[in-house]
Amino acid sequence: MSAFTSAVAEFIDAARGDKAWVEELNEHGQKFAKLLPRATPTEVNDALRQFASLFPNLRPVASGQVSISCGSLVERGGDPEIVGPALLDLLPVLLHGVADFYRLCESRAAADPEIAAEITLRAQENEEYDLEQYIADESWQALGQRFGPFIFKHAPIPVLAHMAEEFYTLGVIAHLSRSKKLRALARSRPQLLELSFSVDMAARHGSFLTDMLRVLDDERLVVLHPGERKGFEVRISGIADNFQLHTLLAGTLIGNVKKGWLPGTKPDPKVVAQAHDAEITERLHTSGAFNLWNWPGLQPDGTLPTGQTGSDFWIWNEGNPGDILPFEGVRVVLLSPPPYSRSWNAGRRFPNMPGEFVVERTLTSEEVHDWLTRIAAAPKPQAATANSNELLGSP
Repeated sequence: MSAFTSAVAEFIDAARGDKAWVEELNEHGQKFAKLLPRATPTEVNDALRQFASLFPNLRPVASGQVSISCGSLVERGGDPEIVGPALLDLLPVLLHGVADFYRLCESRAAADPEIAAEITLRAQENEEYDLEQYIADESWQALGQRFGPFIFKHAPIPVLAHMAEEFYTLGVIAHLSRSKKLRALARSRPQLLELSFSVDMAARHGSFLTDMLRVLDDERLVVLHPGERKGFEVRISGIADNFQLHTLLAGTLIGNVKKGWLPGTKPDPKVVAQAHDAEITERLHTSGAFNLWNWPGLQPDGTLPTGQTGSDFWIWNEGNPGDILPFEGVRVVLLSPPPYSRSWNAGRRFPNMPGEFVVERTLTSEEVHDWLTRIAAAPKPQAATANSNELLGSP
């Protein structure tokens, strides 16, 4: 038996037993991590199967260390579908607990006389200073250390969930990054995204877990350039933000205009490769070739506004492809020249998740005309309600 296999067996025994607590489990996790680089592919998948045997009765105190250890195994080439489904099964319990922790912690902070006095003191310099600002300044970690022991006496599960949150979600993300099948399973359970949103709202910040759960796969897009009277039907997968989408769109659709492609300057091939699936070994920058619009931005005459007019209908690079509004059931991206220069860091939000952007076909001129005519004539939502981030509840 190799040192790695022995370490895994000891880790499993500690996780399965009822005596090992946080410190001991952390020690097992650290020993496991140090030996992992020596593990063979067979040992990696055998370890995943042993971890899978802990579910569905995985102790809450061990859940974070087990999840991130499984994530490390997957990143070493292990099969994400061995433990991935079990991690998703347990995820709602963790997220419920985490949301409860934030609410309980905030309730304790609101009732604490020392915090009330400190807020009053700080409000002398900023009259709008309140509990929400105090929490942002002090951090949830500090509040958790302050109120965690009291909360644990009355509600241990929320505290244990909070302690496991970071490692558990990192493990889940590692699995989802490497498996379309798992991402499809997660999307089939809309409760997961709803719960992740609820945690974000309770914590008052977005999360990588929410970003991952919003990733689309094999999603059809219709891309139209009204000024060029050209259009394309494309399929995307594994694209976590619109910076990546913009890069792949420009890298794929810009080309020889006589052959039906769009005019413009293509991004550096290295930048495009990083947006696809290339290993990210250097920090590169790129700039926007287009302005991306949701369909309500198209004016009745079939053109897009110039300058920054109509910005309420822009598809922002900071957003997610899931923000793109559907027209007649299909997400539509409209393109125009950029109103000003935009630049950003190349790469992928989730480096282990390949991004796909495939042109299924080029639309005929008749199809482009039909799409633009129908969009231009369609009733437009009000700008405030058409903002996709508001519609979809993005953090």
